[in-house]
Amino acid sequence: MNTNYRISGFSFWAIIGCTLLLDGLQFFLTLTIIGSVAAFFLGLIGGIALWLTFTLHGVKYSGTRGLKKIASTFGTLVLEVIPFIDALPLITIGAYILIQQTRAEDREKQQQEMAAAQQQREQQLAQARAQQAANDTAEEEQRYEEAA
Repeated sequence: MNTNYRISGFSFWAIIGCTLLLDGLQFFLTLTIIGSVAAFFLGLIGGIALWLTFTLHGVKYSGTRGLKKIASTFGTLVLEVIPFIDALPLITIGAYILIQQTRAEDREKQQQEMAAAQQQREQQLAQARAQQAANDTAEEEQRYEEAA
């Protein structure tokens, strides 16, 4: 099954690469007191940039799995505010979790579409069989009348 994801393979690696770079910068900035303040603002800007990136890729924070997305995003943001904890690659982990949640939604949606298409094909086949049976019955009746 070939699934079309809202976040393609290239976008996945671009997002992960950028978040790793951002987390690396935060790690080195956190080593100094002044850098900790800069790391905080860098994390904030990175979070906004990720939100914009995901929004442009069609990721919605509403619906059946919206609460999980909000929880992972908010959890990452809260942990990024804590000094020295922000040195961990939390933005990368949060982005990865969000991408996996989005891809799971895409797979589920495609499976539902495939099931609906299969059901429609089965209904069309049942209608065609019923029509064929009606035609066969009509032909038999006509032959019976012609023979009588």
